[in-house]
Amino acid sequence: MELSEFKDFLESPINSLIKGLGNELKQIAKNRILEYQTIEYKKNFFAKTLLHRSEPVKLTDFYLPLHIVPYNNSQYYDKKIKRISTENVSGLFKKTNYITLIGNAGSGKSTIVKYLFINSVELKFKIPIKVELRYLNEYKSNLTDYIIDEIFLFLKLGFSKEIIDRLLNSGAFIFFLDGYDEINSTKKETITNDVDRFVGKYPSNYYLITSRPYTNIDTLPLFTNYIVCELLDGEIPAFVKKQLPASENELTEKIIKAISQIEGSSYKAFLSNPLLLSMFILTFQSYSEIPQKRSDFYKQVFDTLYSVHDSVSKLSYVREKQSGLSKEGFEEVLKLFSFISYFDEKFLFQSEYIESKLNFIKEKKNNIKFDDQKLIEDLQVAIGILNKEGVEYTFPHRSLQEYFAANYISNVSESNKIIILNKIKSIIEKRWFYVIDNHHFISLLSEQTYNSVVLNIAIPLLEEQFVRIQRNEIKTIDDKYDIFIKVFLTTTYVLQNSLRVESIHRDFSHNARPTIIIVGGRNREYFQIPPESKEVDPIKVEETYNMFCENGFKWIAEIQKNVCNEEKSDCDIISLI
Repeated sequence: MELSEFKDFLESPINSLIKGLGNELKQIAKNRILEYQTIEYKKNFFAKTLLHRSEPVKLTDFYLPLHIVPYNNSQYYDKKIKRISTENVSGLFKKTNYITLIGNAGSGKSTIVKYLFINSVELKFKIPIKVELRYLNEYKSNLTDYIIDEIFLFLKLGFSKEIIDRLLNSGAFIFFLDGYDEINSTKKETITNDVDRFVGKYPSNYYLITSRPYTNIDTLPLFTNYIVCELLDGEIPAFVKKQLPASENELTEKIIKAISQIEGSSYKAFLSNPLLLSMFILTFQSYSEIPQKRSDFYKQVFDTLYSVHDSVSKLSYVREKQSGLSKEGFEEVLKLFSFISYFDEKFLFQSEYIESKLNFIKEKKNNIKFDDQKLIEDLQVAIGILNKEGVEYTFPHRSLQEYFAANYISNVSESNKIIILNKIKSIIEKRWFYVIDNHHFISLLSEQTYNSVVLNIAIPLLEEQFVRIQRNEIKTIDDKYDIFIKVFLTTTYVLQNSLRVESIHRDFSHNARPTIIIVGGRNREYFQIPPESKEVDPIKVEETYNMFCENGFKWIAEIQKNVCNEEKSDCDIISLI
């Protein structure tokens, strides 16, 4: 649909919405809502991506409708489960008014939201309202006030809170609440309660919330949880063709051929992620193979962004850098800024914030000199690693910020690295779900400095749990459950290797406890510790607990031995010189 046709599509739902108002208010309300929706439609209809950085392109030109499946934990691993297309917004809401859309980094959640926004307009389905939840990090009041004051009153969609309340109760809206995982940890509980209250107050509207996994968003009452599917092998060629213009047919075919010749399930899994596949397309001319580590792949992405022009078809052109920094200088600034902003829990940056951090960096790093505005322009225009959204900036994808932050930590001196890792360990001890909220960052960090992470985070965390057992502090079923889950979180998310303990559930909350899988001998033994201890098989719990008692410190010794063997081999090599 072209923009010229846009207003015709909104006439019907808007007329239905305002039918209860007086004649004069009807016309004013219609004009204001049309104006707001036109602006929002443009913002979602046109988009910049890693592959389209010079100017916005139509979303429909590059979007391949993705699929979702019910997020019923073990069902997710059932390949026979029917996938649901996101091509039609009305089809998604046939069974429920409330949807939670969960997806890993780069799975395409926000792009799905953009598409569903314009699709709802084209189908005259509802009047879409999009709220990017990261804006609430700086907002002083609650979600209801934000929607009423910052959208309806500020943008003049309503004339008073009474009229707005009547409009919201009409059920004419579909709310897209995007980026639950980008809410600061200090505000998450409050905003979650705000969402619950707002939905409860205006239940006739439709709601879709997006989040990365492991944020407990799937425990929201009323909401049906879905997870974004990875691309199937047969969908990858179609996705590649969608990303490149028809004039680049030769390059498109080369990329598709190269992907078809890639062997190994880990590579296939890598390319099933839309963002990582887009990055592979971006880097293909320079790097036709995927490295083993994701962190190395992100390094390739930066190298490509730095050295090529915005257009894939003009790879010989290198845009002039205004700030005068070398490539290494840009990289160092990005690592420092990402490290600071990531631990500030900032994912959207106002100009004042960027400038204050850049000035701090220049103050502390005398070898780096640049003009703030010229550097920001370079990062935005020449390299394309910062996107401007209104008056604020953001990375093209949060995973790039995580990569640079992890890369900074991996390259500091060992003494400073220990200080940082000890602080991360302290954060985990206070808030264990940190490791699942930040699992992508921790994964990138472990890839780049594994031994240090093992020695300074994983082993101390495991020792603390097994010392509790040794001291006979564990008395109840809940105490034993606490041990199991902390060992699981440490081994799975910090060590990146599940040690004797796994989970078939992907949700971790006190209201929906996971099924713990204890790996013993040749067969996997399953048992569940639910909230009601009377439902627990006490014999099975005792068997597992005894296994922890017997083997806990042996497992730690095995880990330490592996690390020491690697360090000894390095010593042997160094001795040669």
